Amino acid sequence: MGKLVDILHRAGKVSTASIGFAGRPQTASKPKAAAIVASVGTEADIDAVIKAGADIVVVPQGVKGDAAKSAEAAWGIDARRNDRLTVADLRALHEQGADFVLLPQTVPMRVLSETVEHLERALMIAPPQDDPLLVKFRALNLLEVDVAVIDAQLSAKALAAMQIEDFVQTRQLSEIMRFPTVLTVRELPPAEDIRTLARLGAQGIWLSDAGADKIAQLREALEQIPREKETPSVAFGPITGGGQNR
Repeated sequence: MGKLVDILHRAGKVSTASIGFAGRPQTASKPKAAAIVASVGTEADIDAVIKAGADIVVVPQGVKGDAAKSAEAAWGIDARRNDRLTVADLRALHEQGADFVLLPQTVPMRVLSETVEHLERALMIAPPQDDPLLVKFRALNLLEVDVAVIDAQLSAKALAAMQIEDFVQTRQLSEIMRFPTVLTVRELPPAEDIRTLARLGAQGIWLSDAGADKIAQLREALEQIPREKETPSVAFGPITGGGQNR
């Protein structure tokens, strides 16, 4: 288990036992209901978002994440603009010290066919719009990736208006994945809606284009939300060949 998956597995759980990285200090003093993912444009911004409460930092290619490593946060390279990635490219990213790489769905399958040791792969996926039975979405469990980033880009308005049916449909996306999930959020919602956000099933929340001030607000709100008990998921049945993600 790599650093990215370890952080996501520990997020939101009542039990904080760590596998593979026992004893690593947390970046925030209190447990949060979900890990916080932040994207930054320069190395100088990394320290600020981590101090604000980010657990995972995503940087563009060419930016080093040494500040994240020193703080024991996970950092990775956003390679979504490069749909011609090769395994050699992934090895080069690992040599630069990256913990993970964020891939687009357009990446060649050969990139997923060979493991680069100690480099985790996160796949950005769009929520299904025309797959009511989630057949194609379930098939993503067959891929050799470590984390699924569900690019829902939820707005504050959508969260405020979210009804039970919408909540269940969105939570189902994380429940049927065999690996940890991250959910993207367009903007920081009001505190009363962050509880709903934390209960959508993702182990990580990615607040898009957010500075340290917004990250700190999200952290403070997530610290106030009781973490879910670690119970088996039975709502949607088992996934053949996969495992539970919570």
